[in-house]
Amino acid sequence: MSRIFLGLGSNINAERNLAAGIARLSQRYSLLRVSPWYRSPAMGFDGPDFINLVVEIDCDCSPAELVSALKQLEFDFGRAPDAVKYSSRALDIDILLFDDLVGDVAGLQLPRSDIQQFAFVLRPLLDIFPDGVNPADGTPLADYWAALASQPLYPVRTRQSVIARG
Repeated sequence: MSRIFLGLGSNINAERNLAAGIARLSQRYSLLRVSPWYRSPAMGFDGPDFINLVVEIDCDCSPAELVSALKQLEFDFGRAPDAVKYSSRALDIDILLFDDLVGDVAGLQLPRSDIQQFAFVLRPLLDIFPDGVNPADGTPLADYWAALASQPLYPVRTRQSVIARG
């Protein structure tokens, strides 16, 4: 089984779509942990705020199989394969870490650079993986927080986020 951390985000009916996305993931994969949910402004375009979180899953699939399944899940939530990168979306799912894989894997750059760039990715990842390290160079993930702590990020207290954390 592979240990995988996924970043989920939405800014279209976000609470409902994230809860439904987590439910769909849990039908297919062993869902280990779900982070608290965070609200942050849209990045790269003017749009509604996003809600983001991180989930940890176990699966016995290859990176390519997981990429394909996640793209299908995003498509099921209305995301076209040729969607503009910086745009509103009902469900966005990114593979942040896949075991200790590094480099170009199944068309992905692992670990995902967003971990070091965006508070809305790093904060929820640290919430469920506080002792995590960057497999590329062994840097503790917590070491990246000081550079990102000033980015706007607000905890979300919703019925769905409480249920999802279980």
